[in-house]
Formats: sequence, C-alpha cells, structure tokens
Amino acid sequence: MENNDAFSKIESYPRDITEIAHLVSQSLDKDIIIKSVLAHINRRFGKRARYCVYKDSKLVIQYCVGEYRETVEPGKEIVRESVVWKAFEGGKALNIVHPSQSEGYRHTLKEQVKIKAAVPLIYVDPRTQKEIKFGILVIDSGKRGTPITDDEFAYLLVMADLVAETVGKSELVRELIESYEKRREMILIMTDYLRNRFMAIGGFARRLHKKLRSGEAKRDAMVISNEIEKLEERLETIEAMFREEEKRIGESKTPGGA
Repeated sequence: MENNDAFSKIESYPRDITEIAHLVSQSLDKDIIIKSVLAHINRRFGKRARYCVYKDSKLVIQYCVGEYRETVEPGKEIVRESVVWKAFEGGKALNIVHPSQSEGYRHTLKEQVKIKAAVPLIYVDPRTQKEIKFGILVIDSGKRGTPITDDEFAYLLVMADLVAETVGKSELVRELIESYEKRREMILIMTDYLRNRFMAIGGFARRLHKKLRSGEAKRDAMVISNEIEKLEERLETIEAMFREEEKRIGESKTPGGA
C-alpha cells in the first residue's frame, strides 16, 4: 500500500529509508525487518515503538522498543475498545495530537498514553489482489505527550509500507515453498514406485534373455532390458535435478539469501 504523499516529505530521512529498503530487498525474514524498523523509529525520533500482530482475531504486542514504566510482555492483548483497534479495523492510519481525540477510548497500557500514532500494516495478495491486514505500528513518546509531527507521520507511513512489503513477500515465498515441497513429495513417491517397477521388469527381461537361445523373443528381451536401463537413467536425472533445487532453496533460506 504505497503512500505517494508520504514520499514527498522524507527528504531528511534518506539513510534510514535506504537501509530498510535494502533489507527488504535482501531478506525474507520479516522479524528482522520489523525489529530494524522499530529501532530506526526509536533512534530517529526518540519515541517508543510497538509492533502488534493480528492473530486469532486478536491484536497482540509482539515487539516493542523504548522505555516503558511497566513491563510490556510479548503477547499482551490490545484492548478492543482502544483507538489502536479503531485504526486497525478501519485500515487507516491515525495521528492523535491532542488528548481530546482519545476521549471515549480505553487504553492497553496502564500509563494511558493519549498522544500517539497508529499505522495499520497492509499488503496486497498478488494472487487474489485482496488486501491483507496483519498488524499495526504504534508510536508514542510516553507520558511526555509530545505529538508526532507531520513529517514524522509521513516517515512512519513509508516505514509501514516497507514492513508490509516484507511480510507480503515472506508469505508468498512461504506458500510457494510449501507448494513446491508438496509437489516434490508426490514426484519422489512416484519415482520410487517407478524405479521398483523398472527394476522388476528389467530383471525379468535380463533373465529371459539369458534363458532364450536365439530368435525374435531373445532380441525383444534385450530391447526391453535396454529401454528399462534408459528409463532408470532418466529417473536418476530427475532426482539429481530435485537435489540441486533443494540445495538452491536451502541456500536462499540462509542469512543474506535472496
């Protein structure tokens, strides 16, 4: 979900954006990207940052960066009556700059911080073109109550797009690998079955060729034996191709892999 307006306001933050974009292009590990984004936000603005993931119809805090007056355990559930839930359900980023904007909402943390920004994380499924909401970024300055500026908010929108890009790519690759592994399992079962059949037929043809003294039947037995050997070689080639593909996929999963 690209925010074109946001890009026009981030000239002062090129290094952070470039570093995260580079990580996105090089890594499939969404956790590394998300943690890096939270660290960038905390370092750049001196504000607290939290990543909440949507799971089992709940929003729960998964990662947080910054100083908190209470212990924020991973898995802490976001209060459904909070402004964070409102932003997530509506799929629209909110920047609360005045306490009055939080009136009527409950708070998840005991500090009850009212000044904050909440940016939903959304990617588009390339197969169905359906928007997938999977989490939300929450940024605040704690009890200091310093609002997020327009430029900071524009920066956050870009960071949210980069996180969403990473998660979308990670999910697509995971599904492709699962699909490949299922096909691989079926093919290997079939090649194993065929090899056993070929060995039985080839063995029979060779025994038949030895027993027959001459004639067309002896020549046919030899032809069958030779053809079976060719099929066995073809099966070995197919299995070698799968082993090479497994090696390539294994290398891509290692740190620094594409």
